[in-house]
Amino acid sequence: MVFDFSRIKPKREEEGVVDPIELFQKLKVSDPNINDLWLAQGDALRQWHLHRNKGDVGIVLNTGAGKTLVGLLIAQSLVNETKGKVLYTCSSIQLIEQTAEKACGYGLDVTTYYRGKYSNDLYHMNKVPCVTSYHALFNGRSVFPREEIAAVVLDDAHVAEHLIRDQFSVHIGRTDFPDAYNGVTDLFKEYHKSVGLTGSYEELADASCRRLFLVPPFEVKRQFSELHRILRDAGLPDDESTSFAWEHLKDRVDLCCILVSSSMITITPPFVPVRTLKYFQSPLRRVYLSATLSASDAFARTFGCIPDHIIAPSTTAGECERLVLCPSKAKTVEKDVDIAKGLVEKEKTLILVPTYARAAEWADLVQPPPRNAVSEHVTAFKHASGSPKLLLAARYDGIDFPGDTCRIMIIDDLPTSMGPLERFIWDQLGLFNSMSTAIASRIVQSFGRISRGMSDHGVVILTGPKLIEWLLNPRNRAFLPAFLQRQIALGMEISDRSESIDVLASVMAQCLDRDKNWLGAYGDMMENQGVVDPQLESELLARLAVAEAEYACQIWRRNYESAAKCLNTTLEDAFDLSNSTGAWHTLWLGHALDLTGDNVTAIDMYRRAHGCNVNIPAYWSHDQKEPAKGLPMQAIEVARQFSTHDAAVSVPKGLHQELRHIDGSGSFAQVEESLRALGQYLGMNSSRPGKERETGPDVLWELSGFPALCMEVKTGKKSRSNYRKKDVGQLHDHVQWVKDNTDSDCVIPLFVGLLVGPTSTANPPPEFRVIALEQFHQLAECLIAALTDIAANAFPLTLPITVSEMLQERSLLWPACFDSLESSCLRDL
Repeated sequence: MVFDFSRIKPKREEEGVVDPIELFQKLKVSDPNINDLWLAQGDALRQWHLHRNKGDVGIVLNTGAGKTLVGLLIAQSLVNETKGKVLYTCSSIQLIEQTAEKACGYGLDVTTYYRGKYSNDLYHMNKVPCVTSYHALFNGRSVFPREEIAAVVLDDAHVAEHLIRDQFSVHIGRTDFPDAYNGVTDLFKEYHKSVGLTGSYEELADASCRRLFLVPPFEVKRQFSELHRILRDAGLPDDESTSFAWEHLKDRVDLCCILVSSSMITITPPFVPVRTLKYFQSPLRRVYLSATLSASDAFARTFGCIPDHIIAPSTTAGECERLVLCPSKAKTVEKDVDIAKGLVEKEKTLILVPTYARAAEWADLVQPPPRNAVSEHVTAFKHASGSPKLLLAARYDGIDFPGDTCRIMIIDDLPTSMGPLERFIWDQLGLFNSMSTAIASRIVQSFGRISRGMSDHGVVILTGPKLIEWLLNPRNRAFLPAFLQRQIALGMEISDRSESIDVLASVMAQCLDRDKNWLGAYGDMMENQGVVDPQLESELLARLAVAEAEYACQIWRRNYESAAKCLNTTLEDAFDLSNSTGAWHTLWLGHALDLTGDNVTAIDMYRRAHGCNVNIPAYWSHDQKEPAKGLPMQAIEVARQFSTHDAAVSVPKGLHQELRHIDGSGSFAQVEESLRALGQYLGMNSSRPGKERETGPDVLWELSGFPALCMEVKTGKKSRSNYRKKDVGQLHDHVQWVKDNTDSDCVIPLFVGLLVGPTSTANPPPEFRVIALEQFHQLAECLIAALTDIAANAFPLTLPITVSEMLQERSLLWPACFDSLESSCLRDL
C-alpha cells in the first residue's frame, strides 16, 4: 500500500497568551463553580504579571480562596512566555491528582508526574506545565535537575519545610537496618561514656526509651572513616527507603547532624542547603503560593531567601465561619481531652495530633490508620455518614473536608515536631522563638482542614495545655492571620464563660444549627475584636534564618571559611534573640572552623556552646582523662568551660564580659543576662524562660538532683516601692511553671532586688525570699577568683578534680553557694 503524503500539512504554531487574565478569558471552563475570577484572584494575577520577571515572588491567598486556579494560570503563562519547561509542585500525590482534576475543569491541560511516570508528552513538548510533588522535585535522584527548567510554581509553600528536609534526611531504622544501627550506636558509645552519660546512652537498648541524642560534629569528624564504612556496608544506596536521600548526603555525612533514638538513627543537615539546588539559581524563576507567608524567617529557613516581592490581596475569601472551643478554659474539673470526647461522641469528627504517642490519649475513641493506608482512610471518612472519627498524627496538610463532609475538628496538643531534629531543637534546646513561626503555620493549616470558603462553617475544639499556653501568648498569636486571631479570642471568651460541659455542647449546637444569636455575636466579634501585630523581633528572626541558609549553602560546597563567616557575622544577633539560639549557632560555627583546621578556636566555640546550653553535647578530647567517678556534675560542667591548649589551662572566654552587668550597671535585660551567665559559669543549666519562651521566670538555675532557683529580677524597683500582689502572684505562677516544664520538683522562689517589704494585700508565703543584687555580684567575684586560681594551678588531665576541690573549698558548690548569700523572708521585711 502506498502512503498518501498529501494528507500531511504544515502546522502553524499558535502564540500562547502570556497575560494571565487574558489567558483565563480564553479558557473553555467546564467547572460549574467557576464563572469568573474572584476579585482577589484577579488582583493577585495582575500584580504577579507586573513582577513576573523577579526571581522569587510569593502570593498569599487563604485556604479556599482559589490558589490553585491562580497557580495554574501563572504556570501556563510562564510556559507560553518562555516556551520552556515549567513545574507546578504539590505536597502529595493525592493533591497532584486533585490539581490535575481541577485543571481539567478550568480548561487547562497539564502533564502529571509521579511514581516515575508522566501522564502525557505535552510537558516535554513545552506546551503545558508538569504537576508533580515536592518529593519528586527535591529527592536526590530526581529526574528534573537534568532538564532545562524555566520556572517552578510551589503550591502550599507553607508546608514545604519538612517536606524538603525529608529529602535530605536518611533514617536508619533499628529493625530495618539492625547491623548499621548497632554499629553506629556502638561507635559513639565511648564518647558518651567519657562525658558521663553511660547510663542514659545505654537506655537506648529499651525500645520504649524516649531519649534523643545528638552526636556532636567533632565526634562525627573523628570517627568519620569508620562511620562511612558502616553506612556503606548497610546498603543505603540500594534500599528504596534511603536511596533517594542518600544521594544528597553520601559525600557530606560529616557535615550533618546525627541523631540517635531507641528506634532509629537520623542523618540530616543542621540547616537544609536548599540554595545549592538548581531550582534556586538564576535565571530560573520561582512563584510561591501559600495560605500564610507572613513570617519571613520561616520562608527563608525553607527556601533560603526572602522573597523579592509578596502579593497579598485583601480578601475575605476563605475566611470561613468557625466556632472555637477550649474546654480547659471552661469552669469544669474534667480533663479537656475527656470533655472533647464527650462533645463529639455522636458527631463525625476529624482529630489531629502531633505524634503517634499523643494519639494514645484517644485510644478509647479511635485509633490512627496504618501509616501506609492513610489515603484510603481519608477517602472513606470523606464519604462516610453517621458519626465516624478519623485520627491523624502529624498530618496538617493535604486533607480537605469542606462543607458537610465534616463540620467538627479537634486539634490536640501543640504541633511541634515533624522530625527528630525539630524535636531536639524544641524539647532539648528550647529554640521557641525560632520555632514559633513554623508552629503558627501548622496551626493555620490545621484550621483549614474542615472549611474552605466564606459560606462554610464548622466547630474547632482545642485541647492540650501546651497548645492553649502557646495561643495565650500575644507574641505567638501575632503570627496568625487577623481573622483567625479574632475567632480564637471569641472562642476563649465563650469557653471561659461556660459553666459546664452542657453549656459547651449547647454552644456547639447553636453554631451547627445556624442560631441567630450565635451568628450575631460572631459577626460583631469579627468586626470589632482587636488583633496583635507582628513585632520587630520578626526582622531579627528573618536575618538569622538567612544567615543559616547562607551557611548551609557554603558548608555544603565545602567553603568552610565562608560558612564560618555567615554565622560569625550574626552571632551577636543570635544571642540577642535567645541564649539557646546563640549556642546552636556557636556549635556549627565551631564545626566550620574545625574543618578549616583552626582547632583552637573551634574548641573554644564547642565549649561555649555547651556552656550556654548543657543539652548541646560537651566537648571531649581523647587526650583528656575521663573525669573521676564521684565528682559532682557541677564541677565537671565548670571544668568543661575552661580552655585547654598546649598543656595550659585558661579561664573561660567571655567570663568577664558576660558578668560585667551583675553590678547593676546595665539595663534590666543585661542584668538578667549576667545572672544567667553566672549560673552557667557555676556549672548550672541556666536559662531565661521569660525572654526565650515569653513565660516562666526571668532567670532559672537548674542542677539535676538539687532544688532549682526561680528568680524574678526586680532591680528597677525604687527604694519606696514594695512588692505588690501582682509581683507575688507572678512568682507563684512561675514556680508552678518550673514544676510543670522541668524535672525540678523542689523550687526556690526568689526576688532579686531591694530589701523592701510587701504591700498589705500581697500576702507572700513564707518560702518567698529576697536577695539584693549585690550578693550575686559578690558571688560572681568569688567565682571569678576561683576560676582564675584554677587556671593558674591546674593541668588539663587533672582539671575536673582541681575544679571540684576548689569549688568545695570556697563553698561554690550548689546549693552551698546559694546558702552563703544573705537572704530575707519577704513577709518579714
